[in-house]
Amino acid sequence: MTTIHYLIFFCILCYSAPAARAAATPVSDESIHINADRMNQSLTDEVYTADGNVVVLWKGMNLTADQVRYSAATHMLRASGSVVMTKESAVLKGETLEMDMDTGRAEMDPALLSVPESGVTIAAKKLVHISESEFSATSTELTSCDLPDPAWKFSADNLKVNLLGYGTGRNVIFYVKNIPVLYLPWIAFPVVLEKRSGLLFPQFGYSQSRGVQLDIPVYWVISPSQDLQLDLDILSRRGVGIGADYRYIRKRGSEGHINAYSIYDQLQDRWRWQLAQEHKEIFSNSANLRMAVNATSDRTFLSDFGEKSGDYNRQSSDTRINVLKTWQNYAVNSYLRYSEDLYAPDNSATLQTLPSVGLSGVRQQIYYLPLFFDLDATAENQYRDTAPSGQRLYLFPRITVLPFTGRYLNASLYAGAHIRGYTTDKRDSSSGIGASAGDLLPEAGIRLSTSLTRIYTSDFPLLKKIRHEILPEIRYTLVPERDQQRLPFYDYTDRMIQRNTISLSATSLINGKFVQGETTEYREISRIKLSADYAIEGGRRDLLTLVESQRPWSDLILESDTWLSKVLRLTFDTRYNLYENHLSTAVAGVEFDDRQGNSIGAGYQMARNEVEYFEGRFSTKLITPLHLSYTARYSFDRGDFLESLYAAEYRHKCWSVNLAVHQRPGNQSFTVNFNLAGLGSK
Repeated sequence: MTTIHYLIFFCILCYSAPAARAAATPVSDESIHINADRMNQSLTDEVYTADGNVVVLWKGMNLTADQVRYSAATHMLRASGSVVMTKESAVLKGETLEMDMDTGRAEMDPALLSVPESGVTIAAKKLVHISESEFSATSTELTSCDLPDPAWKFSADNLKVNLLGYGTGRNVIFYVKNIPVLYLPWIAFPVVLEKRSGLLFPQFGYSQSRGVQLDIPVYWVISPSQDLQLDLDILSRRGVGIGADYRYIRKRGSEGHINAYSIYDQLQDRWRWQLAQEHKEIFSNSANLRMAVNATSDRTFLSDFGEKSGDYNRQSSDTRINVLKTWQNYAVNSYLRYSEDLYAPDNSATLQTLPSVGLSGVRQQIYYLPLFFDLDATAENQYRDTAPSGQRLYLFPRITVLPFTGRYLNASLYAGAHIRGYTTDKRDSSSGIGASAGDLLPEAGIRLSTSLTRIYTSDFPLLKKIRHEILPEIRYTLVPERDQQRLPFYDYTDRMIQRNTISLSATSLINGKFVQGETTEYREISRIKLSADYAIEGGRRDLLTLVESQRPWSDLILESDTWLSKVLRLTFDTRYNLYENHLSTAVAGVEFDDRQGNSIGAGYQMARNEVEYFEGRFSTKLITPLHLSYTARYSFDRGDFLESLYAAEYRHKCWSVNLAVHQRPGNQSFTVNFNLAGLGSK
């Protein structure tokens, strides 16, 4: 709720409840208790007068004043002189207070309300509590800054609030220091006690492609489990857009949100829009549905209106619906995927899966034999405008034998078959693909592994024990050669390569036992894996570049992940070509994050003859009261920055301002956003 809702506190303090007849000094019963330095009682009209350090306790409220007059006959209470009402942590101060404890009507003149949770102070010439759900205030000022000279404040001639509906204010003026900068003749806002609602502070900006920008957001709490934000987006070069972001929470952790945006683009003279939805439905511990919808009016919408990296340079727009049901040994997975390839000239050749149903069976023992069975199976409808298009059934059952599992050596042997069946609806007559086709391709393999472990005692202050484990592994895979050109080609499941391959790998794991006081923590320190394949015959499909190589040795692959401390992490993955003696790919990164707003990270990525770029990010709160951040991506092959984002936030006790400058090829923009403490947040 907006901060002005804290006026509701006055209504809580003045909650109506009849008082019992007062007894002799001090006045005390179950409803009201009055104590003071001096107490007088009039027996004729049952009026109690308290003077000097008066304290009134009533319904969890504490009132102090110089004088209090209470009529037991009329249930009227009048307090004067340094009147202070407190309930929980909120404080209401004034000079005079009149309260009808039967009807709940009360007046305080003048009034000063402080709410420590938000730092908000509300001053009014007069507060009038009309009924249990209504009150009004005149000559009101509101701020979260220190008095008597606040950096900003709102003033209103008259404020009326209905706790069951809306509040309204007239002649509202926003001041910076004592200078008026904004006038609103009338304002209305929803009154919600549980959550924050109302008009959020506008965001200003400029973009080369969109012009001057003004975003006016409104936030509405529909219920404790639903909220909605509406945005009026004014773009001088493009037009006026309208956005909506609806969020909801359902039972058992189900949740989702819907985001929509629409604008009549003045440059292109047409309506353009985007719709995005994410939904997670938890039916039970073993069944769930996940949905992600991404749709746009045209293929260039994201490049024109996308703000973040990953939006404006997105390669595809995908809609997915996935349903999963699991049992102890089996799982059924069904999904639907529709993709829009934004980098292709059109979408006619983009493959759509409408839908796919899969069955997975985890490894389980066959009776009491040393044999184990597992299964992967899918049935898919593959569609596209161009040929081929049709249905595919894929089965991969496997039998695994565990001849022995010992302390020093583990061994497993498996044999299975890739079973594929097709019905083709769209066919190119020159391709030789028939209306139906099938294939059975066997696969077999052996895996040998062991574990070598040693524990060391450490002399470091916090690191007490170090566990080092080395996991060598040898795998052999055999897939015979098979001509598969008569099968339709949807993905690489339809073109399995011949394999007669030995795979070698060794993994080093280092874990530590950290003790600080009475706290013990076990944490991974380092993981390093070295691997390579040797092809006796057959080919190899490089998963990074999707090309086949007939050379026997694959790239030598090194993967590493090292934690120098809880806040400092190093990563390094690379592939080395043993024949040409150069790096095929390299990915290196370093990240520091102290979990207190200070972080720095850098990353380098290279794929030979394809791409090479560097990215860095930096954020700090060390320069009080500034919060600075910088993100950049630089392309070495292009010799230019792909993206730069500068952001600075200046934080004052009662206000802050955010400035962001976004630079990318073809478009530069900046945004400015002001925030007032206790106002405009959701």
